[in-house]
Amino acid sequence: MNNRLFLFRNRVHLGIASSVLLAHSLLFAQTGKVVVIEHADSLVGKVIDGEDARELIGNVAFTQENTRVHCDRALQYLVSGNVYLSGNVTVEDDSVIMRMPRGIYFRDERKAQAFDNVSLDDGKVRLTARYGEYFTGPKVAFFRSHVVVNDTASVLFADSLTYYREERRTVAMGNVSIYNATDNVTITGHNFESITPKNYSRMTDEPVLTQVDTSSSGRIDTLVVRSMVMESYRDTPKRLIATDSVEIVRSDLAAVAGYAVFFTEGDSIILRKSPFVWYEETQISGDSINVYMVERRLRTVKVLGNAFAVSRSDSLHADRFDQLTGEEMTLRFADQALQQIDVDRRAISVYHLYEDTAANGLNKTSGDKVVMLMDEGKLGSIHVYGGVEGEYFPENMVSGREPEYALRRFLWRNDRPTMNDSAFLYQQNRSTTPTR
Repeated sequence: MNNRLFLFRNRVHLGIASSVLLAHSLLFAQTGKVVVIEHADSLVGKVIDGEDARELIGNVAFTQENTRVHCDRALQYLVSGNVYLSGNVTVEDDSVIMRMPRGIYFRDERKAQAFDNVSLDDGKVRLTARYGEYFTGPKVAFFRSHVVVNDTASVLFADSLTYYREERRTVAMGNVSIYNATDNVTITGHNFESITPKNYSRMTDEPVLTQVDTSSSGRIDTLVVRSMVMESYRDTPKRLIATDSVEIVRSDLAAVAGYAVFFTEGDSIILRKSPFVWYEETQISGDSINVYMVERRLRTVKVLGNAFAVSRSDSLHADRFDQLTGEEMTLRFADQALQQIDVDRRAISVYHLYEDTAANGLNKTSGDKVVMLMDEGKLGSIHVYGGVEGEYFPENMVSGREPEYALRRFLWRNDRPTMNDSAFLYQQNRSTTPTR
């Protein structure tokens, strides 16, 4: 009697178990979302809040199509399909490996949700954060909170990031900072997008670039650039384009423009859309300005179209400006000092004269070409060539009437950007390499 009862109970239990397993197998087959348990040291069946579940303990491994999951323990809900994972969790999808201390795998969504110290590695990029999600179907990863991305060239920090594997596209949001150790360049902003196949990236929402350079003398020289939009093209030639309200500051050099192109390998900058450049006490403007450097040291500034250079004539005479204008202008530098200014086509110069410190009128000279040679930062001599015309205006004609001698298109700007500007100081502090 006892043996018959034992066999009967076993048949009932096996029948119930078979029915449950068959029902779930049919459900999985219908949806095409079968989760296959490959291994567990032990399995315990449970009912939690009215739902059948099973707890897998020890060396747990299961798969769903091409996705493989390993962990120390797992709790699988058979109807909802959610699997709660803990202990040395890894989720593998093709070449992607996602690691976490604990997480949840959603069968129907084919999504892995990760908590705490999360990492994702696809062989080219390593990403870490405190929270992450990975959708194995569309192959999209989302991370937030202390996001850090490392690749062979740079490290990125952000509040949140979405990575589209199929497109190899990255979108980062909030307090974004990208540091490139090779060039010692940091770019910050709040909205960043990178498309690897196109070698293109874009930073918006208060973007700023900072480059710290140490000269052979040990002097630290910092370049700061800000604009509304910054775009990087990593093809040939490699370049960074800053657009809208561009401001540049570096030691004695400053510039503003509506559009700027930085050629990182050619060591040159192209400025367009109402550009102005300041070097020491000289202000330069024109239709376009090209800045050329050698080993990040200023060598030549070329102004094309409506070229104009102006500087204060003397610190004791704030309303007097030496001026130089023409169609084209070339400024030549050596040892970080202005050596020569060449002006071509319809060149005109206005130069104030002094006897000791006393004002002594001005000279106005025009010609086909004007060459100004500098001596220790001050005008040494002026040479005029072709169609030369000149006139001297004595002091009694100049004093109190200085604006009358301003050349056409004269404009002295008082908004030169400097490192001491509160906005630049704020951006520079944001651009220091983070240590999250």
